[in-house]
Amino acid sequence: MAANVLRNAFKTEKPHSSITDWIDILTADGIDDEAYDGIPEVVDAINLQSAGPTEASRAIRKKLKHGRPHQQYRALVILKALVENGGHKFKTTFADGQLTDALKNLASDMNTDKKVKKKALLVLASWQDQFKNDPSMSAVAGLYKQVRHDRHERANQMEMMGVPDVEAIERKKAKQEAKERQRLEEEARKLKEKQEKERKNRPKRAPFDFEKEKPKVLGSIVEASQASSNLVNAITLVNREKDSLATNERVQECLAIAKQVRKTVVRYIQLVEKEDLIGTLIEANERIINALDTYDKLSIAETEAATTDSVADGLAATHLNSSETELNKLQEKQRAAVLRAKQNSIRGRSGDSSLHPDLHDLNFGTLGSSSQNLPPPMRPTALSDDGEDANEAYARGSLSDFSDYDSSDEDNHNGAGPSRTTRDLVTVSDDETSPAPKNRGHVEDPFADPFAD
Repeated sequence: MAANVLRNAFKTEKPHSSITDWIDILTADGIDDEAYDGIPEVVDAINLQSAGPTEASRAIRKKLKHGRPHQQYRALVILKALVENGGHKFKTTFADGQLTDALKNLASDMNTDKKVKKKALLVLASWQDQFKNDPSMSAVAGLYKQVRHDRHERANQMEMMGVPDVEAIERKKAKQEAKERQRLEEEARKLKEKQEKERKNRPKRAPFDFEKEKPKVLGSIVEASQASSNLVNAITLVNREKDSLATNERVQECLAIAKQVRKTVVRYIQLVEKEDLIGTLIEANERIINALDTYDKLSIAETEAATTDSVADGLAATHLNSSETELNKLQEKQRAAVLRAKQNSIRGRSGDSSLHPDLHDLNFGTLGSSSQNLPPPMRPTALSDDGEDANEAYARGSLSDFSDYDSSDEDNHNGAGPSRTTRDLVTVSDDETSPAPKNRGHVEDPFADPFAD
């Protein structure tokens, strides 16, 4: 029981009916800013309930204080529509202190959205005009003056504090932009009127009279034929090896005449309606076009030929000195290095002729310099291709002749003969000459057995 009493004592829940639901629906994001659909239903719901105006004011106040910019804008639209269509009861009871404070704060707060603030000022200004003669609505009618007064006071306070009034600056800027836009629109309007006046006062071209212009038409055909022929002849007579079409005076004169005559022919083609002359005019125009095409093609060919000749002359005038290229410079350095190496090797061989050719380029330091006093090394005697050297080589004996090996087989030992007896060799040759006598004594064999004697 006590819990229920306490709950009822602290219970501050406000009445919630279809009025609040309708206002929530009509202030949703998907609703257009100036839409009035659903407002008649809200008016009916307010008139059916005794506390309808109070609940509607509370729901609108919540949207104005805590809603998003779109919800605030929609709340102002709904409030203005309810004041105009809600009846006398709503008109005299909706403006409680909390709602009027919310409206004044919304219209004077610097953080309010510009679009919402502008809408709030428009609503308050409309109420001022609507209820200025109604004493019962004096509080609502005076809201606009209060907001303007509060804005001026706040601007003065900010100016005294040295803080610029952003709203005043924006209003001044908007006025300047409006004046500038109006000035530009006025200048554009005056310019348009002037052009229109000049167009009306401009003399109109006389209509084309074929009978009157016929001699000129026929003359233009003759001039076109003559101009095209003169241009082709002038181009043909130019010696392009010595002269060019662009610098030839006769060609340029005929070219200018042909272009001027063609303009006249084209004009008559557009105006003349006689079939027998239209075909002739078209043919004359085509002849001029063919002559102009011939000039253009030959001029382009001359330009390309001149470009080719200039490139060829430039290449011919360019002298490439092979000794100045980087590759040849590098090759010269390499040749000089090889030549110095050869000269050094020749000087080394002249100082030491006993070295092998493969060792000439090697440097052994002090060891190499001291080895120059040594006797030349022993070298094996090479076999010669002549018969004498071969016999001398065989006369030295084989390895077994210098060996002291004794075989256990006496027959083999006796058959083999003494170890120092040379082996008789059979020479298979067509030469009947007898071999030279064997001589072992005059050749010193460095590989012979020193204990053989």
